Formats: sequence, C-alpha cells, structure tokens
Amino acid sequence: MTKNLGNALYTPAKEQQSSMLGKVAPALFPLVVVALGYMIGRQFFGI
Repeated sequence: MTKNLGNALYTPAKEQQSSMLGKVAPALFPLVVVALGYMIGRQFFGI
C-alpha cells in the first residue's frame, strides 16, 4: 500500500443532503422508459 506522508489536505466528511429528485428519480425511471416505449411504438408501429 502507499505511505501516508501527512501532507494531504484534510477535508472533513460533509453530510450528504439527498435532494427530493435524487429520491424520486429511481422510482420514476421505469415510468419514463414505458412512456418513451409507448410513444416510439405509436410513431413507428402504429400501436
């Protein structure tokens, strides 16, 4: 491993604030995929 030379800048860990979008985005991803698939299907296949 590498030696700790002690000359690295110390930056305390900040608490990450998760935004509302960050929490909601994974849940909305499948809905967006389905909506895009529906629109593309209608455009090209006349469904």
